[in-house]
Amino acid sequence: MAIPRRRGRPRTTTWIGKFGEFVSTFTAERLAGELGLEPSQIYRWVRGDYRLPVQKAIAIAELARSAGVSLSLEDLYETDVVRVRCRM
Repeated sequence: MAIPRRRGRPRTTTWIGKFGEFVSTFTAERLAGELGLEPSQIYRWVRGDYRLPVQKAIAIAELARSAGVSLSLEDLYETDVVRVRCRM
């Protein structure tokens, strides 16, 4: 007897970081609808597969603010931040 295989995305997803937490509560589908995008694009940004365009980042920060969530541009780009140590 074959085991039935589930198709599509898992029902629950745990994201890391403030952007991920926001997407988890706001939902990727709702955010994509507000921005006029496909939900897959939101998932790519949260995973860090693609860089978030500045215009979209500002729109996401404004949507978060209207939803009562404090989400800064630093929170949206936290995966891009690299600390460099140097000698002077």
